[in-house]
Amino acid sequence: MTFQAPDASKRQKTRASYTAFALSIERLCRADPGARAALRAGLRRDLDHPRARPMHRLLTPRLPEGCDDQTAQAHYAVASLIAAQPRHAFTSDQDDDEDTEAEQGKQAFQESGEPDEEAASSELTPYGSSFGGSLGQAVIGKGASMRMSAAESRVNLLTRQSLRGIHLHLPAAVNQVRATGAPIDWGQLLADLVNWRYQSGRISRRWLQDFYRITARADRD
Repeated sequence: MTFQAPDASKRQKTRASYTAFALSIERLCRADPGARAALRAGLRRDLDHPRARPMHRLLTPRLPEGCDDQTAQAHYAVASLIAAQPRHAFTSDQDDDEDTEAEQGKQAFQESGEPDEEAASSELTPYGSSFGGSLGQAVIGKGASMRMSAAESRVNLLTRQSLRGIHLHLPAAVNQVRATGAPIDWGQLLADLVNWRYQSGRISRRWLQDFYRITARADRD
């Protein structure tokens, strides 16, 4: 059987829905500290863990219709990672910057959590910034940057993980990146977690390539 890659339009719409999901979680965390606490409590938890129960009310309407457990777990994991950021990450001074981005994606995510096909951006590239790229940015960033050796060890550890392992190890890595102020593309991270079970090799390669491309460029500069 020949594997048929999804067409570009479908891939773009899927990415738009992932980005819209992440934006909706950021807004929820900013507006509702109780919801943020409930999502944060689900960090590293499976869907059936007792501490994940409060998350169901918040996330079920935002999940893709008919998604399987692995896809749901990826959404829960990213929601928890977003909610676990420091409180200052949700301050109101981010509103102006996010409003423009939200205008582009808000119609791609309805209250039901389903993407709106007509509102998906037609200018999305096949991939966003990978988490390997975020680790690279954490190394070259000015100020509180990560040591190259620590970041390299972290990206190599992550790219060797099974699906279960990547969910367990990501929170510590995200904390390290966030401490440097390097940006994280939550929509792309969600896409990678959804696809990790059957494309971990390709995703890992892209993380490593992005990491070394960014850090090598910094060395040349």
